[in-house]
Amino acid sequence: MIALRRLLGNVLLSLGLLAGTIAILAHLSLLTIFNPNRLANDAQTLSTSKTIQSAMADGLTNSLAPITGVSGISISHAELQGIIAAALAQPAVKQEFVNAIRQADGHLLGTNHAPITIGGPGLTEFIAAGISQYSTSLGNSVQQTDLRIAIPGADLPNLGFLARAATTAVPIATEIAIVLFLLALIIHKARSAVIARIGKWLIAMSLFAVLLFWAIPTYLLPRIHLSWALIASVVLKATGQGVTVFYLELAISGVILYLLSKVASKLV
Repeated sequence: MIALRRLLGNVLLSLGLLAGTIAILAHLSLLTIFNPNRLANDAQTLSTSKTIQSAMADGLTNSLAPITGVSGISISHAELQGIIAAALAQPAVKQEFVNAIRQADGHLLGTNHAPITIGGPGLTEFIAAGISQYSTSLGNSVQQTDLRIAIPGADLPNLGFLARAATTAVPIATEIAIVLFLLALIIHKARSAVIARIGKWLIAMSLFAVLLFWAIPTYLLPRIHLSWALIASVVLKATGQGVTVFYLELAISGVILYLLSKVASKLV
């Protein structure tokens, strides 16, 4: 009978940990990548990122291709990146960048499908003036265009169905996890062991969140010499900065439960 209670308790606990993991990951995604304002709030960080500026310089190169292809004049990527960095320091251009980042969020959530670009007369004039430092004729040609520069994230997939699923999953998975944890505590013979496992699981989940939003973008992604990896590094670090409190809540709750399990085991 004791062995059966232990087995059933372990099964309920494992199912509870699975449901709890789904709830935490869904909640974490809603706080970060599925938060429609998170990237826009971090637009200042993104606009000063050399990685983002480099990607936009690539976009500027593509926008200039019809002109440079005819004129035969070329400007180096480093020079274009410098022009982009100077442009993003202008309040009007920076506001356009923020609006474009909101559109990128919309692409991710499936609420927007328009091309993600910044442009207009003000930006065209500023870029043309910057290019004129290197080529007056090319600068004059750019001045006559309606310049549009692609923002990184134009090919973001539509993950709106995942965002909606995460919204639904958080309350349901949380309730299921709580019920399963309570049943495991009632049925399992070694209740202190159940509490200890829940505590260690919460600590592990907090470490996973730190790994995902700090360690991986800081140490792993920059070593992958692909544009998407570098941009993902910047975006993950930017979005992860706003959920530090959530990591701490998980870790502190886990430590408290683990210490309670030790106290409970001595009282038995």
